[in-house]
Amino acid sequence: MTLFETILTLAISLGAVFWGVAICHQRGTWFLAGWNTMSRAKKASYRAEALCRLYGKCVVFCGAGAFLLLYGSFNGQNLLLCIGLGVIALMVAASILVPILNPKKYRK
Repeated sequence: MTLFETILTLAISLGAVFWGVAICHQRGTWFLAGWNTMSRAKKASYRAEALCRLYGKCVVFCGAGAFLLLYGSFNGQNLLLCIGLGVIALMVAASILVPILNPKKYRK
């Protein structure tokens, strides 16, 4: 791996991990897609703390998946690339399906 590839891999991965931790602590939610455009009444119908914990965990795991994906891609290791892609896909699916399947935990 070249220096640029190493910096890119670490910057993207650590950026996602730090942002995920911030979301877990209810900071940085302004960057979540759809949250800013949601009306105040609709925002009030959600349990923001529970959603932030869920989305924060998903973003942290996406950061780990991004590290595996980029590391595997730059080093020609297809297994790591596929595992990273799988982790990201699983976290995206979980962030969508978990609030739908368990509405009592995430809705007021």
